[in-house]
Amino acid sequence: MSQPIDWANIGVRIVQGLNTTIDAVRQLDTQESALVMKLLGKSCTKMMKEGVGHQFGIAMIETSEKLALKDKLVFEDVIKMITAIIGKLYFSAKTAEELELVKQLDEAVRNYQVV
Repeated sequence: MSQPIDWANIGVRIVQGLNTTIDAVRQLDTQESALVMKLLGKSCTKMMKEGVGHQFGIAMIETSEKLALKDKLVFEDVIKMITAIIGKLYFSAKTAEELELVKQLDEAVRNYQVV
């Protein structure tokens, strides 16, 4: 018997992971930041086998690979990359739960945007 998925709990964990990742990016070098983003991506793909959470995880892994190739890390560039990922997720959200997750991720990133 399979247990029901607790979407709210998964969403909270993904958003917490994103906040931790953004905080880490501010303090780490490029290679370390890329690793943290990759780990969040892998966690997302394991927690959610499909849907926007899974797509977010894949995008974070791909972005971390691009980031790892950079010599210098600019925090604002990382925020722009993550914002672009989340913007694309709005178009792929199919359920109210998925849309809510995308909104939560979007809000988390907006809290870090530099004015």
